[in-house]
Amino acid sequence: MTVLAAEQPVNNQVYGDDKTNIAITPAQPTFTLKLKSNPTTGYSWFLREYDAGIIAPVKHQYIAPEKPMPGAPGVECWTFKVKPAGFVVPQQTVIRLIYARPWQGNDGATQVVFRVSTQGK
Repeated sequence: MTVLAAEQPVNNQVYGDDKTNIAITPAQPTFTLKLKSNPTTGYSWFLREYDAGIIAPVKHQYIAPEKPMPGAPGVECWTFKVKPAGFVVPQQTVIRLIYARPWQGNDGATQVVFRVSTQGK
């Protein structure tokens, strides 16, 4: 799967599925995951697992391709913020997303797992 270019959020670290190990610091607690997506096929990315005690989802949006063409994929951007509790001591957690059609369930769904590490204060 390829990550396509899209607008980068200001003061934010951006990662795609080519970099699944993420290190977050208290100076930049917000980060975005950008994943190739084509909702015209019925597929979308769904958040399946994350530690709500450490990470909070902030925003989810689809960004269409710059030159729209029938069937052309865009990207889904998932923005997360590490809560202050995530920096008390160094921690590791995961964010798991699956790419599936909602009516087909999880069978055969593509998944990507991001390992998030935080630095203690």
